[in-house]
Amino acid sequence: MSTPFPTLLPPPGPSVLTHPLPPSTTAPDPAIPLAFSEALSVRIAVYVDEQHCRLSTEIDADDPRSWHWIVYASVSGPKSNTNNNTSGSTSDFSNVPPSQPQDAAQASEQRRPSGVKLPVATLRLVPPPHAPHPKPGSVDGEGGAWPVSHNEELPSSYDVPTAVHDGHEPYVKFGRLATLQEYRGLGLGKLLVVTALEWAARNVEALQGEGGGVGLEGEGVAREREGVVRGEGWKGLVLVHAQKGVEPFWRGVGFERDEGLGEWMEEGIAHVGMWRRVELEGV
Repeated sequence: MSTPFPTLLPPPGPSVLTHPLPPSTTAPDPAIPLAFSEALSVRIAVYVDEQHCRLSTEIDADDPRSWHWIVYASVSGPKSNTNNNTSGSTSDFSNVPPSQPQDAAQASEQRRPSGVKLPVATLRLVPPPHAPHPKPGSVDGEGGAWPVSHNEELPSSYDVPTAVHDGHEPYVKFGRLATLQEYRGLGLGKLLVVTALEWAARNVEALQGEGGGVGLEGEGVAREREGVVRGEGWKGLVLVHAQKGVEPFWRGVGFERDEGLGEWMEEGIAHVGMWRRVELEGV
Protein backbone atom coordinates (compact mmCIF):
# COMPACT_ATOMS: atom_id res chain seq x y z
CA MET A 1 0.00 0.00 0.00
CA SER A 2 1.32 3.42 -0.92
CA THR A 3 2.01 5.97 1.81
CA PRO A 4 -1.02 8.18 2.58
CA PHE A 5 -0.64 11.93 2.92
CA PRO A 6 -3.30 13.96 4.75
CA THR A 7 -4.59 17.04 2.96
CA LEU A 8 -4.89 20.25 5.00
CA LEU A 9 -7.87 22.58 4.74
CA PRO A 10 -7.26 25.98 6.39
CA PRO A 11 -10.13 27.54 8.38
CA PRO A 12 -12.99 27.50 5.86
CA GLY A 13 -14.97 30.40 7.28
CA PRO A 14 -18.65 30.86 8.13
CA SER A 15 -20.00 29.40 4.89
CA VAL A 16 -19.66 25.90 6.35
CA LEU A 17 -22.35 26.71 8.92
CA THR A 18 -24.86 26.65 6.06
CA HIS A 19 -23.86 23.14 4.93
CA PRO A 20 -27.04 21.07 4.55
CA LEU A 21 -27.67 18.38 7.14
CA PRO A 22 -28.10 15.68 6.11
CA PRO A 23 -25.85 16.38 3.13
CA SER A 24 -27.92 17.11 0.05
CA THR A 25 -27.72 15.08 -3.14
CA THR A 26 -27.31 18.37 -4.98
CA ALA A 27 -24.06 20.34 -5.00
CA PRO A 28 -23.61 22.44 -1.83
CA ASP A 29 -22.97 26.16 -1.87
CA PRO A 30 -19.81 26.69 -3.98
CA ALA A 31 -18.45 28.86 -1.16
CA ILE A 32 -18.22 25.70 0.97
CA PRO A 33 -14.88 23.96 0.32
CA LEU A 34 -15.24 20.50 -1.11
CA ALA A 35 -12.67 19.25 1.39
CA PHE A 36 -14.97 20.27 4.26
CA SER A 37 -17.87 18.35 2.72
CA GLU A 38 -15.61 15.32 2.41
CA ALA A 39 -14.42 15.56 6.00
CA LEU A 40 -18.04 15.94 7.09
CA SER A 41 -19.00 12.77 5.22
CA VAL A 42 -16.50 10.79 7.30
CA ARG A 43 -17.65 12.42 10.55
CA ILE A 44 -21.30 11.65 9.83
CA ALA A 45 -20.54 8.04 8.92
CA VAL A 46 -18.69 7.51 12.21
CA TYR A 47 -20.42 9.74 14.76
CA VAL A 48 -23.99 9.81 13.45
CA ASP A 49 -24.49 6.55 11.55
CA GLU A 50 -22.23 4.34 13.70
CA GLN A 51 -22.28 5.95 17.16
CA HIS A 52 -25.79 7.47 16.91
CA CYS A 53 -24.79 11.01 17.84
CA ARG A 54 -27.11 13.83 16.84
CA LEU A 55 -26.77 14.99 13.27
CA SER A 56 -27.95 18.48 14.21
CA THR A 57 -24.83 19.18 16.29
CA GLU A 58 -22.22 17.66 13.98
CA ILE A 59 -21.35 21.07 12.53
CA ASP A 60 -20.58 23.57 15.28
CA ALA A 61 -19.20 27.06 15.80
CA ASP A 62 -15.62 25.77 15.88
CA ASP A 63 -15.71 24.37 12.34
CA PRO A 64 -15.32 27.74 10.54
CA ARG A 65 -12.15 28.64 12.50
CA SER A 66 -10.50 25.20 12.62
CA TRP A 67 -7.82 23.55 10.52
CA HIS A 68 -9.09 20.27 9.06
CA TRP A 69 -7.06 17.31 7.80
CA ILE A 70 -8.45 14.62 5.48
CA VAL A 71 -6.93 11.34 4.29
CA TYR A 72 -8.09 9.97 0.93
CA ALA A 73 -7.96 6.49 -0.56
CA SER A 74 -7.89 5.86 -4.30
CA VAL A 75 -10.79 3.54 -5.06
CA SER A 76 -11.44 1.65 -8.30
CA GLY A 77 -12.49 -1.73 -9.64
CA PRO A 78 -13.81 -4.90 -7.92
CA LYS A 79 -12.35 -6.13 -4.68
CA SER A 80 -9.20 -8.18 -5.32
CA ASN A 81 -7.48 -8.21 -1.94
CA THR A 82 -8.45 -8.35 1.72
CA ASN A 83 -6.53 -5.33 3.06
CA ASN A 84 -9.21 -4.82 5.76
CA ASN A 85 -11.52 -3.32 3.13
CA THR A 86 -15.13 -4.50 3.13
CA SER A 87 -16.44 -1.89 0.72
CA GLY A 88 -16.25 -4.19 -2.30
CA SER A 89 -13.51 -2.23 -4.07
CA THR A 90 -9.74 -2.12 -4.09
CA SER A 91 -8.08 0.90 -2.58
CA ASP A 92 -4.64 2.32 -2.03
CA PHE A 93 -3.21 5.68 -1.11
CA SER A 94 -1.36 6.45 -4.32
CA ASN A 95 -1.85 9.90 -5.83
CA VAL A 96 -3.02 11.29 -2.51
CA PRO A 97 -1.90 14.94 -2.28
CA PRO A 98 0.74 16.01 0.26
CA SER A 99 -0.21 17.97 3.36
CA GLN A 100 -0.21 21.48 1.90
CA PRO A 101 -2.98 24.05 2.44
CA GLN A 102 -3.25 24.94 -1.23
CA ASP A 103 -4.18 21.37 -2.15
CA ALA A 104 -7.50 21.56 -0.35
CA ALA A 105 -8.12 25.12 -1.51
CA GLN A 106 -7.61 24.14 -5.13
CA ALA A 107 -9.76 21.07 -4.66
CA SER A 108 -12.62 23.23 -3.40
CA GLU A 109 -12.65 25.07 -6.72
CA GLN A 110 -12.90 21.94 -8.80
CA ARG A 111 -15.25 19.18 -7.64
CA ARG A 112 -13.60 15.80 -7.87
CA PRO A 113 -15.19 13.10 -10.02
CA SER A 114 -17.15 10.57 -7.99
CA GLY A 115 -15.34 7.34 -7.19
CA VAL A 116 -11.79 8.61 -7.79
CA LYS A 117 -10.68 9.54 -4.28
CA LEU A 118 -12.59 8.49 -1.21
CA PRO A 119 -12.24 10.49 2.04
CA VAL A 120 -11.63 7.89 4.74
CA ALA A 121 -10.29 9.74 7.82
CA THR A 122 -10.32 13.23 9.26
CA LEU A 123 -9.22 15.38 12.22
CA ARG A 124 -9.65 19.04 13.15
CA LEU A 125 -7.52 21.41 15.22
CA VAL A 126 -9.29 24.28 16.99
CA PRO A 127 -7.20 27.33 17.97
CA PRO A 128 -7.74 29.24 21.21
CA PRO A 129 -9.83 30.54 22.88
CA HIS A 130 -12.17 27.76 24.02
CA ALA A 131 -15.37 27.32 25.94
CA PRO A 132 -14.99 26.09 29.54
CA HIS A 133 -14.58 22.36 30.15
CA PRO A 134 -17.74 20.39 30.93
CA LYS A 135 -18.25 19.75 34.63
CA PRO A 136 -17.53 16.24 35.89
CA GLY A 137 -20.72 14.22 35.83
CA SER A 138 -22.52 16.54 33.41
CA VAL A 139 -24.61 15.09 30.58
CA ASP A 140 -24.69 16.88 27.21
CA GLY A 141 -24.08 20.17 28.94
CA GLU A 142 -26.84 19.66 31.50
CA GLY A 143 -25.29 20.22 34.87
CA GLY A 144 -23.21 22.96 33.33
CA ALA A 145 -19.60 23.59 32.49
CA TRP A 146 -16.83 24.83 34.70
CA PRO A 147 -17.58 28.56 34.98
CA VAL A 148 -15.04 30.78 33.27
CA SER A 149 -14.54 32.40 36.66
CA HIS A 150 -14.77 29.53 39.14
CA ASN A 151 -13.43 31.29 42.21
CA GLU A 152 -12.84 34.83 43.38
CA GLU A 153 -9.06 34.55 43.29
CA LEU A 154 -8.78 34.16 39.52
CA PRO A 155 -9.70 36.56 36.72
CA SER A 156 -12.83 35.70 34.72
CA SER A 157 -10.67 34.81 31.73
CA TYR A 158 -9.11 31.82 33.52
CA ASP A 159 -10.25 28.20 33.33
CA VAL A 160 -10.38 25.56 36.05
CA PRO A 161 -6.80 24.79 37.19
CA THR A 162 -5.64 21.19 37.44
CA ALA A 163 -2.37 19.41 38.05
CA VAL A 164 -1.75 19.54 34.30
CA HIS A 165 -3.11 22.94 33.25
CA ASP A 166 -2.77 26.14 35.27
CA GLY A 167 -6.14 27.39 34.07
CA HIS A 168 -4.96 30.23 31.86
CA GLU A 169 -2.25 29.00 29.47
CA PRO A 170 -3.68 29.00 25.92
CA TYR A 171 -4.07 25.63 24.24
CA VAL A 172 -5.18 24.17 20.94
CA LYS A 173 -7.76 21.42 20.86
CA PHE A 174 -8.07 18.30 18.73
CA GLY A 175 -11.49 16.97 17.86
CA ARG A 176 -13.68 15.13 15.36
CA LEU A 177 -11.06 12.42 14.78
CA ALA A 178 -12.81 9.79 12.68
CA THR A 179 -11.84 6.91 10.39
CA LEU A 180 -14.28 4.91 8.29
CA GLN A 181 -14.77 1.47 9.80
CA GLU A 182 -13.29 -0.50 6.89
CA TYR A 183 -10.10 1.62 6.96
CA ARG A 184 -9.29 1.19 10.64
CA GLY A 185 -6.18 -0.65 11.73
CA LEU A 186 -4.06 1.05 9.07
CA GLY A 187 -2.62 3.73 11.35
CA LEU A 188 -4.56 6.60 9.78
CA GLY A 189 -5.64 8.07 13.12
CA LYS A 190 -2.05 8.21 14.34
CA LEU A 191 -0.95 9.65 11.01
CA LEU A 192 -3.48 12.48 11.33
CA VAL A 193 -2.53 13.32 14.91
CA VAL A 194 1.22 13.27 14.23
CA THR A 195 0.78 15.34 11.06
CA ALA A 196 -1.33 17.94 12.87
CA LEU A 197 1.09 18.15 15.81
CA GLU A 198 4.05 18.64 13.50
CA TRP A 199 2.18 21.29 11.52
CA ALA A 200 1.20 23.15 14.70
CA ALA A 201 4.78 23.15 15.96
CA ARG A 202 5.88 24.81 12.70
CA ASN A 203 2.99 27.30 12.51
CA VAL A 204 2.86 28.95 15.92
CA GLU A 205 1.84 32.36 14.59
CA ALA A 206 -1.29 30.91 13.03
CA LEU A 207 -2.38 29.68 16.46
CA GLN A 208 -1.75 32.76 18.58
CA GLY A 209 -5.37 33.80 18.79
CA GLU A 210 -5.70 36.64 16.29
CA GLY A 211 -9.22 36.10 15.05
CA GLY A 212 -9.32 32.80 16.91
CA GLY A 213 -12.49 33.79 18.70
CA VAL A 214 -14.52 34.01 15.50
CA GLY A 215 -17.31 31.49 15.77
CA LEU A 216 -17.36 31.49 19.57
CA GLU A 217 -19.56 34.56 20.03
CA GLY A 218 -22.68 32.62 19.16
CA GLU A 219 -21.95 30.30 22.08
CA GLY A 220 -21.58 33.17 24.53
CA VAL A 221 -17.94 32.53 25.41
CA ALA A 222 -16.54 35.44 27.40
CA ARG A 223 -14.53 37.70 25.12
CA GLU A 224 -12.02 38.50 27.85
CA ARG A 225 -10.65 34.98 27.33
CA GLU A 226 -9.28 36.22 24.03
CA GLY A 227 -7.22 38.80 25.89
CA VAL A 228 -5.43 36.07 27.80
CA VAL A 229 -4.72 34.21 24.56
CA ARG A 230 -3.25 37.28 22.88
CA GLY A 231 -1.36 38.37 25.94
CA GLU A 232 0.44 35.11 26.60
CA GLY A 233 0.58 33.20 23.34
CA TRP A 234 0.42 29.49 22.57
CA LYS A 235 3.32 27.53 24.05
CA GLY A 236 2.59 24.07 22.67
CA LEU A 237 -0.17 22.75 24.95
CA VAL A 238 -2.71 20.50 23.21
CA LEU A 239 -6.02 19.19 24.60
CA VAL A 240 -8.42 16.51 23.49
CA HIS A 241 -11.81 15.73 25.02
CA ALA A 242 -11.48 12.02 24.29
CA GLN A 243 -14.08 9.31 24.32
CA LYS A 244 -13.14 7.11 27.25
CA GLY A 245 -13.15 4.02 25.06
CA VAL A 246 -10.34 5.35 22.88
CA GLU A 247 -8.22 6.69 25.75
CA PRO A 248 -5.54 4.05 24.98
CA PHE A 249 -5.21 5.41 21.44
CA TRP A 250 -4.58 8.93 22.72
CA ARG A 251 -2.07 7.64 25.28
CA GLY A 252 -0.31 5.95 22.38
CA VAL A 253 0.24 9.29 20.67
CA GLY A 254 1.58 10.97 23.79
CA PHE A 255 -1.49 12.35 25.60
CA GLU A 256 -2.03 11.91 29.33
CA ARG A 257 -5.36 11.96 31.14
CA ASP A 258 -6.11 14.92 33.41
CA GLU A 259 -7.87 13.45 36.43
CA GLY A 260 -8.77 16.97 37.56
CA LEU A 261 -11.24 17.29 34.68
CA GLY A 262 -13.12 14.15 35.70
CA GLU A 263 -15.54 12.37 33.37
CA TRP A 264 -18.67 13.61 31.66
CA MET A 265 -21.17 12.35 29.09
CA GLU A 266 -21.66 13.61 25.56
CA GLU A 267 -24.18 11.91 23.27
CA GLY A 268 -24.34 8.97 25.67
CA ILE A 269 -20.55 8.47 25.52
CA ALA A 270 -18.19 8.96 28.47
CA HIS A 271 -15.45 11.55 27.85
CA VAL A 272 -12.22 12.51 29.61
CA GLY A 273 -9.73 15.35 29.18
CA MET A 274 -6.20 14.55 27.97
CA TRP A 275 -3.20 16.79 27.36
CA ARG A 276 0.09 16.76 25.50
CA ARG A 277 2.77 19.38 24.98
CA VAL A 278 4.72 19.74 21.75
CA GLU A 279 8.07 21.44 21.28
CA LEU A 280 7.63 24.50 19.10
CA GLU A 281 9.99 25.22 16.24
CA GLY A 282 11.76 28.54 16.05
CA VAL A 283 10.48 29.77 19.43
